[in-house]
Amino acid sequence: MTTILGLDPSLSSTGYATVVDGYRTVGRLVPRQQTGVARLSWLRRQVIDLVDGDGIDLVAIEGYSMGSGRAGGTTHAHGLGELGGVIRLALYDRSLPFADVPPASLKKFSTGKGNASKEQVLVEAVKRLGYPGSSNDEADALWLLAMASHHYGQPLVKLPQVHLDALAGVAWPDLTAAA
Repeated sequence: MTTILGLDPSLSSTGYATVVDGYRTVGRLVPRQQTGVARLSWLRRQVIDLVDGDGIDLVAIEGYSMGSGRAGGTTHAHGLGELGGVIRLALYDRSLPFADVPPASLKKFSTGKGNASKEQVLVEAVKRLGYPGSSNDEADALWLLAMASHHYGQPLVKLPQVHLDALAGVAWPDLTAAA
């Protein structure tokens, strides 16, 4: 059984989701006081603690979306790029495989449409995955977990084929080569 971590990187609220020993964990990493490099370091440490503590075999991480028009402008986009690099480097240094999931693939898997809003993704997480919360970050992480779980033969939910077609948009690591 493959233990997967879904990870939605964010400078203000990084969502995560995993299933360990049949128990689903969904949460957020929220750096309260940190900014700049201190925030990157704190988030890196938290992600390392998640992957080391739960014996994660693979991380499904939401890919870069620099052109999405998010609030914060260029400085925010640079910060997200730095965070993505810091997290990916930490995973690489641990020889931990990760799958970069393009945002459009995540949206299509969760809603059937590659241009869905974050709110639509959240609604589908509540409806299809039984997610009891209201965080877009956690919902994204839960869908990332569901995508990877489905690809590696451990589906969390039954979905229509149009949703499953999104799996082809991800370069999934070969986990048998790492074993």
